[in-house]
Amino acid sequence: MAECATYGTVAVLQINNPPLNVLGHDVRSQLMSGLQQALQDKAVCSIVIMGKGQTFTAGADVKEFGTEKVFWEPTLHSLVEAVSASTKPVVTAIHGTTLGGGVALALASHYRLADSSAKMGLPEVQLGILPTCGVTQRLPRLVGLQTAVRMVTSGQTQSAQQALTAGLLDKVVTDDLLKKAVGFARSVDVRGLEARRVSSWTVPGADRAEDVLDAARKTLVRRSRGAIAPLTALQAIQASLLPFETGMKREAELGRYLWTSWQAAALRYAFFAERTVKRWHIPRNKNVNYRTAEPMDIKSVGVLGAGTMGVGITISLLQAGLKVVLTEVNKAQLDKAVSLIQRSLEGKSGGKPQPMQLRATTDYSQLREVDLVIEAVFEDLALKKKVFQQLDAVTNPRTILATNTSGLDIDQIAAATQRPDKVIGTHFFSPAHVMRLLENIYGRHTSVETIATAMQLGATIGKVGVLVGNCPGFVGNRMKGLNFTEAMFLLEEGAEPQDVDKALEEFGFAMGPFRVSDLAGGDVHWRRRIQAGLTTEHGPPPYTPVLYRQGNRYSPLADMLCMQGRFGQKTGAGWYRYKSGSRTALPDAEVHRLIHKHRQDHGFQRRNISSQEIVERCLFPLINEGFRILEEGLATGPQDIDVIFLLGFGWPRHTGGPMYYADKVVGLGNLLQSLEKYRAYHPRSAHWVPSSLLRKMAAQGTSLSIWAAGSRL
Repeated sequence: MAECATYGTVAVLQINNPPLNVLGHDVRSQLMSGLQQALQDKAVCSIVIMGKGQTFTAGADVKEFGTEKVFWEPTLHSLVEAVSASTKPVVTAIHGTTLGGGVALALASHYRLADSSAKMGLPEVQLGILPTCGVTQRLPRLVGLQTAVRMVTSGQTQSAQQALTAGLLDKVVTDDLLKKAVGFARSVDVRGLEARRVSSWTVPGADRAEDVLDAARKTLVRRSRGAIAPLTALQAIQASLLPFETGMKREAELGRYLWTSWQAAALRYAFFAERTVKRWHIPRNKNVNYRTAEPMDIKSVGVLGAGTMGVGITISLLQAGLKVVLTEVNKAQLDKAVSLIQRSLEGKSGGKPQPMQLRATTDYSQLREVDLVIEAVFEDLALKKKVFQQLDAVTNPRTILATNTSGLDIDQIAAATQRPDKVIGTHFFSPAHVMRLLENIYGRHTSVETIATAMQLGATIGKVGVLVGNCPGFVGNRMKGLNFTEAMFLLEEGAEPQDVDKALEEFGFAMGPFRVSDLAGGDVHWRRRIQAGLTTEHGPPPYTPVLYRQGNRYSPLADMLCMQGRFGQKTGAGWYRYKSGSRTALPDAEVHRLIHKHRQDHGFQRRNISSQEIVERCLFPLINEGFRILEEGLATGPQDIDVIFLLGFGWPRHTGGPMYYADKVVGLGNLLQSLEKYRAYHPRSAHWVPSSLLRKMAAQGTSLSIWAAGSRL
C-alpha cells in the first residue's frame, strides 16, 4: 500500500495502491507510519512522498464515503497536518492526475515538484462537498484568491505548467521523477523549514480581496443554478483571510455542513449511478446480463450518413483509435464532412497532424468488411428501413447494424433485414463527439452478443452507455416530451415563455424548454408532429379550448409559430427573437400577441401561475412516466433513467436526477398527491394519471432506492 526506502539522507515514501493510489485507511496508516519512522531516523534529513504506477494519488477513496472508515485514525486530515508539522523538509513529487486529497498532501508539504505531464485538480464541489484538510486555507496563501477560487469552485484540472506559473509548484521536471525528487530533497536546507510552511503565510493581494470575492460571488450565483457547494466553498476560501487556525475551524464547519447536505447525497448517488448502469441486464430476463455476455472485438466501424450526427459519431470513433468508413451518397456533403472532421481533430491535437484512420466513400459496398455499421440518416422510418435492407445485402453477415435513432421502432427497422439479432439502436446525443450519453436500445430479437458489443463500444469511445427497451421515444425522449407538452399548456393558461424558462432555470436547468426549442429548431419536432398526424403543414385541425389529439390534450401554439417560419435561432425568431449573430434570447412582443390572441379566441382565462406550479407541471408528468417505464421493464432501474437525464438532457446534477429527486427530495407520497391534484384540474390529460408502481410504492411507504436494490443483480 505504501513503501518506504532510503536514498542516502532522503527517505522516499511511495504510495502503491493501484490503479489510482487512492488514500484509503490502509494507505493513510502506512504513510503515517513511514513518516514517523523517517522523522525518528537520524540519518534521514529530508523526505519525499510520491506514487507508483500511473499517478501520485487520485485523492480520497470514494468507497469510504458514508462509512466510518473516513473517521478512522489516521484520518486524511491527521496525515496532512503531520506532513505540515514535520521537523524535516517534505517534498511531494507529483505525476499523473492528482486530485483532492493528493493536492491537500502537496499543499501541506514544504516543497512541490511535478512531472511535466502531471495535472492537479480539486473535484470535490462536483460531489457536493468541500475540499478540506486545509486546502481552502493553504491554496489561497500559495496562489492567491482568484486562482484558488477558480480551482476550488470549478473542479477543473491544472496542467503542470499552469500550476508552476500560478505558484502551486516549485519545479517541473521532464524525466526520472524519482531521481530528480531525491536530488531536489538533498538540496533543501532544514534551516529554512519554518518559512516553507504555507500555514504561516498570508494571502497575497489581501487588500483587493473584497473586490475579488464579490466578483466571484456574482459569477457563482449565476453559474451554480441552485447548487450550494460552489458558494459554500467561496465562504471557506474567504476564511483564509483570517488567522490560519481560525480559518481551519471555519473550513471544518462548512465541510460538515456540505457533507451532511441532501445535495451531497444526490451528487454521490449520481457519481455511482454512472458506474451502476454498466451492470446491465434485461429486466424481463435477468439471466441475460453483462456477466454472461461476450462482446465482439470491434476494430472498424462504418458510419452511414455524413450530416451533423454522422460527423460527430465519426469524430468520437476516430478519437478512440478505431478505423472508420464514412459513407454518404452526396459527394459534396461527404467532402464537407471530411473537412469538418479533420479540423476538429487538428484542433484537439493543438494543430499537430493526426494519423487519419478514415476512409470516405459514396459506395455502400466499402462497408462490406467492417465489424459494425452505425446508420445516421434522416429520422424517417421508411428511409431507415430502406437503408437497413441495403446494408443487410452489402455487409458481412457477422456485421452488427446499429441505428442512430431518437425514437423510431427498432423492431420495424430490424424486420427489414435477415439478421434482426444483430440490429440494435445506438442513440447518440448531439453533438455526438461532446455528449457523454449513449442510449442503447435492444429490440425483440437483439442478441446478447450484440447488446454487449454496443455497450462495450460506448465505453471504448468514452460514452456512458445505458441499455433500455424499445418503445416510442425510448426512455429519454418519451419522458422529455411531456416537459414541453405542459409548458405549452402553461402558456395557454397565463404564463409567458420567459416565465416558464426562468422557473426551470432557477430549478437548475441551463436553459428552459422554450430556449431549448429555439436552439434545436422548432421545425424538427413540427415535422414529427406532422408525421404523427397531430397537425399538418397548412395548420392544425379545427381547434377547441381543450383540443385532444389521439386521446390527449394538444396545444397548437408551436405549430402556429412554425407556420410563420419562426424556427428559432437559425431563423432569428422562434419563441424569442435574436439579433443577427447573437444567441441572446429576447422576449418578442409578436409572440406575446400570438399567445394572447389564442387565449382570447378560445376562451382561456389568464391567471397568475407561480414558479412552483410551473416546475411541478413541467417535471412531475415526466417523473410519472419514468415510473411507468420501470413498471414496463424498459429500464433496469431508476439509475438508468437518472443517468440518461443527467448526461443527455442537462437535468441539474445536484438533484441526483428525476427519479432520485422524486424519491429523496419530493417524497413519493407528496408526488402522488400532486399528480392527483393536477389530474383533478386536467382530467383528460393521461400523463396526470399516476402510474400503478408509484401508487403501490406510496401505499407501502417504500422507496425507489429499496426497489432498485432488488432490480439489479
